[in-house]
Amino acid sequence: MDQKFLKHLISECPLNNFTEDENSAKRHQILDDYLEKFTDSLYKNENQLMEHFWSDYIGFSEVGMLISSKMLRRCFIYLDCAVAVYNYIAKKSKEKKNTELAKHISIQLQNDLNQFKSMLLLAMNGCLNSLIMVYRSLYESFVIGQYLVQNPDLVPTYNAHAQFLRYRLTQVVGNSKPEWDKKYNEYIEKYGKEFVEDYGWTKSKLPNKKDRKLGTLAKACKLEGAFSKLYKFSCSYVHSSAFSVSSRPDLNQMKVFFNASMHIIESEITDYISELNIPTKEGVILRNILIFLWQDFEKI
Repeated sequence: MDQKFLKHLISECPLNNFTEDENSAKRHQILDDYLEKFTDSLYKNENQLMEHFWSDYIGFSEVGMLISSKMLRRCFIYLDCAVAVYNYIAKKSKEKKNTELAKHISIQLQNDLNQFKSMLLLAMNGCLNSLIMVYRSLYESFVIGQYLVQNPDLVPTYNAHAQFLRYRLTQVVGNSKPEWDKKYNEYIEKYGKEFVEDYGWTKSKLPNKKDRKLGTLAKACKLEGAFSKLYKFSCSYVHSSAFSVSSRPDLNQMKVFFNASMHIIESEITDYISELNIPTKEGVILRNILIFLWQDFEKI
C-alpha cells in the first residue's frame, strides 16, 4: 500500500459530507460499506500481501541488518552457543533427581533465552524502543532468579504464587469457576491476604510490606551497579517518559543492552551448572565458552 493507492481510495469514496446531524447514521453506513469492500479485498489477497510484508518489513530489514552489523552477528553466535550449552546441561539433568531450585533455573533460562532472541529480532527490524522494554523484563527475571538462588527455601512459595496468580487472573477477567475460586481462597488462607501482591511470595523474608519490591531484591543480590542503571533507563521507555517518546535510539546504542543480557544468561547458566553439580571439566568448559564470547563482544 502506497501514497498513490491511499489517495485513490479517498477520492473514490462516495461520501463527501461528514457533518454530524440527523442523517449521520445513513452516512456512517455508506462509509462502513465502502471501507468493508476495501478490507475484504485485503483479505482476499493475503497471499500476495505476505510476499509484500516479507520483502518490506521482515526479510529485507533482517538480512540488511545482519550484513551490516557485526554486533548482531556476534549476538546470534552467542545465542546459538548459549542454547546449545543449556540443552547439553538440561540433558544431563534428566539423569538426576533435580532440586526445586534447579527446576526453576531451567524454566527461567528457557524464558530468558527467548527474551534475548526477541531483543535480536526487534533490533533486526529497527524496533529499538521495544528492545529496551524487553531488556527490562529480562533484568527483572534475573533479579528474581538471583534472589531465589540466595533463598532456595522460597522456591516452593514462588511456584505456589505462580499458580495462585492464574486463579487471580480468572477473577480479574471475569471467567472464574467455583472450583477455581475455592483454590484461590485456599492460597489466601495458607499465605495470607498479602499473597495477592506481586512480591507476596517474599513475605517470610521481608516482613515489612514496603520492602517487597524489586529494588530490595536487587540490593540483596548486590545488583545495584550498571544493571540497575540500565533498568532505570529502560523503565523510561516502558512508562513512556518525555525522553522516550521523543527520542529515536540507534543500533549502536543497543550494545550495552546486549552486553548486559549476555552477562545475565552466563550467570544463570553458571547457577544451573552449580545446582546440578555438573562435573568440573564440563562445567568449566561450558561456562568459559560463553565468557570468551562475551569478552570478545565487549571488544567490538
